Amino acid sequence: MKFSDYLKEKVPLICAYLSVMILIFIILMAFNLYYTGIILVMFLMVVLGLILLFCKFYQKKLFYDELYIIINSLDNKLLIHETTKANFLEGKILLDILRITNKYKIEEVNKYKFLQEEFEEFMELWVHEIKTPLSAINLICENNKNNITGSISEEAIKIDGLIEMILFYARSQMVEKDYLIKNSKLSEIVNKVIVKNKNSFLEKKIKLDMHDLDILVKTDSKWMEFIINQIIVNSIKYTSDNPCIEIYGIINKENACLVIKDNGIGISPKDLPRVFDKGFTGENGRSKYNSTGMGLYLVKKLCLALGNDVLIDSTLGKGTILKIIFPLGSFTDNMIGDGDYGIKS
Repeated sequence: MKFSDYLKEKVPLICAYLSVMILIFIILMAFNLYYTGIILVMFLMVVLGLILLFCKFYQKKLFYDELYIIINSLDNKLLIHETTKANFLEGKILLDILRITNKYKIEEVNKYKFLQEEFEEFMELWVHEIKTPLSAINLICENNKNNITGSISEEAIKIDGLIEMILFYARSQMVEKDYLIKNSKLSEIVNKVIVKNKNSFLEKKIKLDMHDLDILVKTDSKWMEFIINQIIVNSIKYTSDNPCIEIYGIINKENACLVIKDNGIGISPKDLPRVFDKGFTGENGRSKYNSTGMGLYLVKKLCLALGNDVLIDSTLGKGTILKIIFPLGSFTDNMIGDGDYGIKS
């Protein structure tokens, strides 16, 4: 709080005080008092006015400066009215207003939190129910194998993936309530994703190269399986001639890295900075691949929630490299096998 700002605010009051001094001066002159007495009275009034002005300024400055310090140090800004007190009327009114507005805000937040939890419960129920007819479709196709049922089964798998995306998107709003961080092998997580997409690999005749995955990382295996699946599905979708997907791990001094590399159509340089944006599809997604723009958005969001970083690099027409970074406690604790963990290009 600056004194100049405070002084500007008090200009009307200062003018009124000066007007009263002038009026008193005129009255004293009318009574023919000694000039010495008049000057003394005027001097005392000026001194009294300045003392009152500076005392009020100092009182408010202490309050508002303390208020700024406290609010900048608080993680929960809504508690500001509980951590400070005012010894003047304006400050008490301000804290009362903050108390009322914060109470209203908390009630509104709780209302929307309840609605969100209801929505999440509904989505989980819906996903559970919709998986029953999907399982029946897959069973019928399995028992009546031909070209038509094969195509139906393939589309059912795609629907299952989209339903899973809906479920994870709903859960991603409150991810801290659903994930469980523990030691997990990258090889096991990746293998589950490959098995899930085996038909797509066979159909598109994609060469798969997996190595150096005997790495122990701290993560939620269920969430990480979903994340890696989204990346693999993208690599399968955007394949080119002689498709190949390489998946391998790297251990550095401070982190482990899962690398998923493909030789697909790649990403345009102007689209690359925005691939993790919500709903962004880019040229490839809009042209013929019918992309939703949600896959990589969820990959980034869930990685950050799990404490991982995700990096992407791509060359148009040559392929894409995506890396998931896992922080490590120590180097030796995360080595399972005897593979080569040197940095690969």
